[in-house]
Amino acid sequence: MLKDSLKLLILLLLFAATACNRQQDSKKDSEPMSVADSLIADIEALTLRIQSDSANADLFQSRALGYLELGKPNQAMRDMLVAIQLDSDNADYLLTLADIYLSMGLLDNCAETLNRALEIDPENTEGMLKLAEIHLILKKYREAIEAADKAIALEKTNPLPHLMKGYTYAEAGDTLNAIKSYLEAISLNQNYYEAYLQLGFIYSTKGNQLAIDYFNNALNINPESTEALYSLGMFYQEAGDTDNAIETYNKLLLIEPDNIYAKYNLGYINLVYFNDFEQAMQFFDEVLRINPNYYEALYNKGYCLELMGEYSAARDIYSEVLEIQTNYQKAIEGLNRIYDK
Repeated sequence: MLKDSLKLLILLLLFAATACNRQQDSKKDSEPMSVADSLIADIEALTLRIQSDSANADLFQSRALGYLELGKPNQAMRDMLVAIQLDSDNADYLLTLADIYLSMGLLDNCAETLNRALEIDPENTEGMLKLAEIHLILKKYREAIEAADKAIALEKTNPLPHLMKGYTYAEAGDTLNAIKSYLEAISLNQNYYEAYLQLGFIYSTKGNQLAIDYFNNALNINPESTEALYSLGMFYQEAGDTDNAIETYNKLLLIEPDNIYAKYNLGYINLVYFNDFEQAMQFFDEVLRINPNYYEALYNKGYCLELMGEYSAARDIYSEVLEIQTNYQKAIEGLNRIYDK
């Protein structure tokens, strides 16, 4: 579940990144300001220029990208519709409009706009890859592969279409072709962090030791990747290699001290593997300090208390869990276990 959400997030970030690459950078370095303030200043400057050059479609696109980054898609759309009205044959403008539709969750409009862009510019690989991403989100796997293949035919040395095919095959359950696609991406870019990470995910679900190599390859490229460290730690943990799991989670916590998932797993290891209930509770308490509603951590704290014979305190904890997560079966079973103790 977490990995699927991560994949979707990566796709959306890749989509958004291409939009940002088209934005003109008008930020000033001489005076420190927040990102929002800088964007507002850029938009105000563009507005002044538009007042004196209202037929310049590029200015409307630049301001639309500023609004989009500022989280104002309605204003962004108004500007892009003006830009497209001024120059209806500009495929780049349609790509920006597609970014706006995506930000609003209008995937069908996004796909339609990308198809219009490709009618104008049939060799626009950026549009093809965006369309592949939208098809993937919509679970139209065949169409996603076809769009990626068209991009590959035009840009044979670009690893991104192969990565997109890997995502699609993996989502469709075809892990063999997913692996082939990720390896092809790596053959085109030896430092392709994302391809190594996805290969790590695939092999970790199989319990295959190759997962360690691929996660470590990803970490060699990005040593501070919390997602690679967490996934590597989980692989070690599920394999029963608690020493390496603990070492990996501790590395993660040096980078992100409040990572609740690493803390939770350290608590779980101390509870399940070491029977060190006090140490486990310390980790669960740290998780609850960051997120008081993390009911699994709260339940495990109660379970530690139960195993230590502190039944009254455990009973209170289990009751508190049920206030957060009604009908949580483990808490109900816990209360039943210690009902008459």
